[in-house]
Formats: sequence, C-alpha cells, structure tokens
Amino acid sequence: MRDLTDDVALMRPVIDALRASGTDPDRVLVRVGLPPGGLPAGRFPHAAQAAFWKAASEECGEQHVGLYLAQHLPAFHGLLLEYLFLSSETFGVGLRHALRYVRLLSDTLNARLDVDGDTAVLTLGVEADTPRHFPEMLAGAVIRLFAALTENDFRPREVRFMHAEGAPAERYLAVYGCPVRFGAEDCALLFDAAVLDKPSRHAAPELLRMHESLARRQLAEVERLDLVRQVRELIAELLVDGGATLEQVAGRLNMPPRRLRERLAMAGVRFNDLITDYRCRLAKELLLKTDERIEVIVERTGFSEPSTFYRAFKRWVGETPVEFRKRGKG
Repeated sequence: MRDLTDDVALMRPVIDALRASGTDPDRVLVRVGLPPGGLPAGRFPHAAQAAFWKAASEECGEQHVGLYLAQHLPAFHGLLLEYLFLSSETFGVGLRHALRYVRLLSDTLNARLDVDGDTAVLTLGVEADTPRHFPEMLAGAVIRLFAALTENDFRPREVRFMHAEGAPAERYLAVYGCPVRFGAEDCALLFDAAVLDKPSRHAAPELLRMHESLARRQLAEVERLDLVRQVRELIAELLVDGGATLEQVAGRLNMPPRRLRERLAMAGVRFNDLITDYRCRLAKELLLKTDERIEVIVERTGFSEPSTFYRAFKRWVGETPVEFRKRGKG
C-alpha cells in the first residue's frame, strides 16, 4: 500500500490559526520533528497528522483543537483551488472545477459533490483513521471559504463526521452555524443546492483557463512523484524475495513494462537508477546500523554473488563494504 501524503498548503492555514489563537506554531512544529519558522515546501506523510494534532492540542491546551482552530482560520488561503472558484461563472461551476484537482491538497481527500433535489452533499472523503481534529478543522475551513465566495449566501444545514463523539453540540453550532452528526459513513457537508447557481463577481474565462492549465501541470507533477514513490516501494518489497525487475514492478502496477519505462522517462528517472539507489542506501544502512554478516547483506540487497556486491559497492562509495563499516562505526 502506498504512503499517503498531504501538501503543506493544506496545513499552512492551521499554522496561521495557531498563531492567531495565541499559540506559538514553532513549538508544535519542533515537537513533530519539523523546523521552526513554517512548513517546508512539498508534501509530507499523512501519518504525521496524528503527531501534529496531538502536539497542537497540548500546546493550545484545548481538547477539541481542530474545532477551536477553525474559529481562527482566515477565509482565503491563497490556494490555486480558490482561484478556480473565483474565476468560474458560478459557485457550482467553480466547485466542480476545484474537485477535479483536490488531489493537489491531499491523497486522502476523495471529495465529490452530489445533488438530490434541493439538497447538495459535499463528501470530503477523509480517511476513517484520520484524527478527528483534522476533519473538524477542515469542515470549518470549507464553510468559511464557501461563505466568503458566495457573499455569505452559503449556509450549511448539517455536518457529518465518521468519529463517534466530539465536542458539546453548542460548540459546533457556534463555529459551523449548523448541527453535526457523529458516526456517519462519511465526512460531508449538507447545504442548500440553490447556492450552486450563485454568480461569481470575479468570473473571467481567460483566467479560468490559465488556472486550470496550472492545476493540470501541478497534478501531473504530483502523479509523477507518486509513480516514482510506488516504484521505489515495490523495489524494496520485491528485493526481499530475491529480485526486482522492470517486468515484475510493471506487473504489480498493472501496466506493460514498456509503458512503465516511458512514464519513468517522462518523470526524469530510469528504472535501473532507482534499483541502484535503493540497493546503495539499503547496503549503507545495514552496514552502519546492524551487525549483519556481509553474506546476509548481499542477499538482502538482491545480489547473487558477494564479489558482484563488492564491486558495485566500491563503485558507489569508493571503498569496500568492510572499509565503509569500519570507518562508519569507528
């Protein structure tokens, strides 16, 4: 199973909300192993959410920290998806445009919009094991953004959460302006479908095309990195069984080997380079952090003969495995 990631753009507003609430965000970042001064660019493991929200809760002294910070979130965050909304003809058209590119924010947000009569349901697709503080913050952020985009015509009817319990009902009503329901099958916002026809005062077809073009390029970059990450993970898995060929990896990804080679070339990497990089890093780690015999390391890195491993390692590092281990541990 591939590692899920979030874009830092999804968490930067939370950093701003921490600061606005009077909490030093650097204290939270340091506690989860990130440098102070703000989140670095790129994407980070979704699994880090649990540690982040635990640290935020303790630093704020607030049990319901996601809901608490939702009160301090700015309406706009400067995200590309917001510009898709603003340049679209109506709020509904903008929402549908933005949903095509929600992957830019997180691998976990498989959001969709359904309309049944006068009720619209925006399902956020949050993973079931995500700490409840994240969807509670996210719901507040979406409500504030939608209200700003529609000049306060957007009013949620209900927010649904998958977790079984949370804050007192009156706190949700104060922050969201509507009741919440726990133990639902999904995380979703229910609202009046009529607001989807709300015209945008900032509609601009030329800007919309430009924003969509940029969103497509960014999504292609995310998918490129995702493919490389998947191939790396499969190489690690297959080497345990004694080999990792292009054909084996392509089979696991359900694509022809030629197509995988082409997609990797488009991503600027070669399969053999990924194999070499993984073997080198694994060999170094085993030599420095374990007392495994060289013969075992040879097998674990996918080499058939010690002599082949020795020659490859000398080529990678400039010294033999024994010399590298002796110098590293010394």
